[in-house]
Amino acid sequence: MLCSKLFKTLALVLFFASLVSVAQAATYGYMVVRGKDQAMIEREITTIERLIKTWPNGEVLYVHTVKAGAMFFKRITSTIFFAGNRTEISKFLTQGPYEGDYLRDIIVSFNYSSLRDKNGYDGEVNTTFTRKFANIRKAVETVQGKTAEILWNELKDSKVSAYKKHLVSNELIAPRVSVVFYSMQATEDNRLLGISYSEDKITTSRK
Repeated sequence: MLCSKLFKTLALVLFFASLVSVAQAATYGYMVVRGKDQAMIEREITTIERLIKTWPNGEVLYVHTVKAGAMFFKRITSTIFFAGNRTEISKFLTQGPYEGDYLRDIIVSFNYSSLRDKNGYDGEVNTTFTRKFANIRKAVETVQGKTAEILWNELKDSKVSAYKKHLVSNELIAPRVSVVFYSMQATEDNRLLGISYSEDKITTSRK
């Protein structure tokens, strides 16, 4: 009898612990806003941000905007990463008119590339690696406020041997960095956004 009660108690503890774990894991999400009018997109994002800030612990973590095409073929895509209460996020995802989902893990893929000579005749050197983030805030921090120089210095500090392979007479020739975010696993179907950094500009891409 005692064993039976202990087993039931343990089962209940594990059950409620699993519920807490799920609730904590599902506190992040993303939403995609698309359109052709920049002003309209900005108003929609502002409205969404105001709504999210009314939630318990609601916060917009990152807004990534891509512009493609021109004139009548112009397309604007903004991806919003946010945090908040699980209940509010669920309502937002199911009742809103936008594409979106929970974010439980993000895979961030980094590709560093540079030329072997100034003319590019000898090809390029590439260093690619991925990092997995259960904490979405940490994933966002890998690109927020970053430049090509900052990212290359991070490679230099964390992967010294890989960095040295890119050097030609102690210099980097046409260094570039591409960073891609994936949901759960690094496949094209799960691609969220991409950012390309070069010496003189930053360009963005999505799919």
